[in-house]
Amino acid sequence: MDNNTIPPGILHKGSVDDVLICNPKVALPLYITESIVQTCANSLALLNYVPCENGGRKFHISQRIQRKNSADASLGASAADDDGWSHIRSLPYQIVSPHLLENANADGVSGADLGHAVTALHEAIPARQRSSSFQFINEADNYFFYRKSHEHVPGTMFIEAARQAVYHHLYSHTDHVRGEVTVSLNELNSKFFAYAELMYPIELVVDNLIPSDTFLPKKIHYRVAFYQRQTLFATIDTKATVIDIRLFEKTRNIFINSDDWFSPIKQSTVSCSISDNGGRKSDIALMGLGKSGCITTSTDFDATCIKISYGGTLSFSSHIRSRKQSQYSTWEFLDMNFNTLQNISDMIKRGFVHLDETALKALQV
Repeated sequence: MDNNTIPPGILHKGSVDDVLICNPKVALPLYITESIVQTCANSLALLNYVPCENGGRKFHISQRIQRKNSADASLGASAADDDGWSHIRSLPYQIVSPHLLENANADGVSGADLGHAVTALHEAIPARQRSSSFQFINEADNYFFYRKSHEHVPGTMFIEAARQAVYHHLYSHTDHVRGEVTVSLNELNSKFFAYAELMYPIELVVDNLIPSDTFLPKKIHYRVAFYQRQTLFATIDTKATVIDIRLFEKTRNIFINSDDWFSPIKQSTVSCSISDNGGRKSDIALMGLGKSGCITTSTDFDATCIKISYGGTLSFSSHIRSRKQSQYSTWEFLDMNFNTLQNISDMIKRGFVHLDETALKALQV
């Protein structure tokens, strides 16, 4: 795995095939304060920042780029029509890099020295105020998003890429740790200004629209801006609550507080076996599962224990008592506790579907 690759786990994905972003960097801001200027006063990257009338400095963008982004007010000479995003937003390297290289070449600055200068500016920006840049992975044979032929990049693909970028930014620029929290979506707002073409690179920039003094924010509002050919073509805003994973698991235990029954979506993902005190054992099919018991295919001996596994990762065992034997066998769980119920709940939420009353009665005949 090279330095440009992002492990799927940090994006809350289970496979590298699902990863849509790579090459994470800290993005350079459109505006910087005088305190940042003083912190990295000798950084060559500052050559591209010009003084503003209201204090601070703004990254100088050529007239050519401004004309390409005529609908993007904050990249122009005035940000009067902007929604407040301009003073906290950062720029894509599609725009930044050509400007930096032009100035560096004019001053005889090497690429390595320029890289160090950009890094120094990154480090001068407080972590809570930093923005992230990513390259978009656009493979036209993607097994999910390109199930049919497209002559442009599907919009739903950008929504998923934005979700991944939000997770990466959260774990990179706050003290929240993967596995200790989850992000619960409150609001999603997308704006598309143009189609995205298949054949040109796409860059994402994540900005924090409500920067705060805490490294453990409970509420986030991130904007992911998408650029192609140095032009903004979409923004996706995410408002969400960051929740402790233990609290999240407790509040998501709808199964524990209900008497509903469920059946496996795919039998191949579930294994079920029963045994008795004499050592006999039999593999059977699980037909229905509830918090008090289960229904299986019939068996020819009086079992006392059952073990159910899902996907090779979740499992539970219990002593059982036969409640009914006919075409199917109904079993009562005898030693349930909260942890076992939690395991059953996790299984059901991942690969089971609700059994309505008619389907349940058919199994209980």
